[in-house]
Amino acid sequence: MPAMKVFSTCIRYLRQHMTDSWSSRLLDIQDDEIQWVLTVPAIWTDSAKQFMREAAFRAGITSNLLIALEPEAASIYCKHLPVNKRAGNSKVNLDSFSVGTKYLVLDAGGGTIDITVQEVQAGGRLREVYKANGGNWGGTRVDEAFMEFLRDVVGEGVMNRFRSECRADYVSLCRDFEIKKRTIKPEMDQKITFKIPIAINEFYQEMKGRSLRENSEGSKYGHRIAWIGDKLRVDSEIAKGLFKVTCDSIVEHVYMILQQSEVANTETILMVGGFSESPMLRAAVMDRFPDKRVIIPNESGLSVLKGAVLFGFNTTVIASRICKYTYGISVRGDFRPGIDPEEKKVLVRGRLLCEDRFSKHAEVGQSIALDEATPEQTYRPSEPDQTKVALKVYVTESLDPEYVDDEGCTYLGSLTVDMPDITDGLKRVIGVQMTFGGTELAVNARNVKTNEVTTASLDFLNHEM
Repeated sequence: MPAMKVFSTCIRYLRQHMTDSWSSRLLDIQDDEIQWVLTVPAIWTDSAKQFMREAAFRAGITSNLLIALEPEAASIYCKHLPVNKRAGNSKVNLDSFSVGTKYLVLDAGGGTIDITVQEVQAGGRLREVYKANGGNWGGTRVDEAFMEFLRDVVGEGVMNRFRSECRADYVSLCRDFEIKKRTIKPEMDQKITFKIPIAINEFYQEMKGRSLRENSEGSKYGHRIAWIGDKLRVDSEIAKGLFKVTCDSIVEHVYMILQQSEVANTETILMVGGFSESPMLRAAVMDRFPDKRVIIPNESGLSVLKGAVLFGFNTTVIASRICKYTYGISVRGDFRPGIDPEEKKVLVRGRLLCEDRFSKHAEVGQSIALDEATPEQTYRPSEPDQTKVALKVYVTESLDPEYVDDEGCTYLGSLTVDMPDITDGLKRVIGVQMTFGGTELAVNARNVKTNEVTTASLDFLNHEM
């Protein structure tokens, strides 16, 4: 099933659930009175954000939609609350931090880890000081480790058959583990019990000719695991080991960020997101950074949701953001003999040009204020009767790429600018500015001769939905 269908259906269900809720209370609320807010991981690309906006549109949210970045939303919420400082019992309020105070936001969700570093500005606004980053080290990685452990115990064939033939039981197994993993703590030394669907034991006996209890006694785990009916009792070190790879990846990534010069003097780590409720992750962070204040608000899993509501009322609370990539447009420029590759040389109307030049609009690491537009760059049509100009947008993590096919450069999508007046033919000039300070990339275009604003549209989906 196409991803667009899945996402739009889920969003439509949530939208319908809310409209049904206020209808049942006899509330007369119109669609144009609602500010919708969708949250996405900060590490998502511009293509992914546009994908979510398109999914929301197909779900019936045709206007008044904001995209909020999850760690930012959580930070906005926590800024207004007194939260427990895990290093002690005192209270800390982020709103009372002095101007210039920096803190790292660790948003640990189910699928991804989002990290951003922010600095308190005058008036309580926040400035991003290091580009949003992270990885796929969310809570589901622990789930995967648990399933891998079960495969190791009962065999790949048994688990594959169980998953395909007993889907309801498989979902129940996942849900039970989701609850259980929140109770696993570093200080535990007794065996931990997991409820395992009886079908796994039945499939094992049928396929292996013996019971799981008989098998465990001679397995590599020995007495560290024990089967009792539909219960699997596991040595605490095995259970805690399910978290090791994920927690190690997270704390080492946080350590790497804290070594950057831009985040010097960052003394506080704010942990939010559902996975932050795990005692194992909390302990891993506090043990790795004993000199930092680790703050974990109550119901940290709801911080993003509540912060998104606050963001919907005040989008200006984030004063500036760091550009994650260098953005540019593919253009032709005068060919430079001895500098430009010969294979990029083209002859156009008697003029030697170089194809695939990277015309930079913003560079990675650049701090861009909210709604700040980058310096205008000008472009011309390639044909005198063109009514639209399609510009190809590329991104890279390099500071100064020369060509759009340099190593690390990636095609992002197209920027189409309307030029309906063809009177001046090839002499027409359009000025293009890109705005990166918000949660989504925006573009402004104008006719340089008349100064009229012209229509410009971005397409980062490439129609593959």
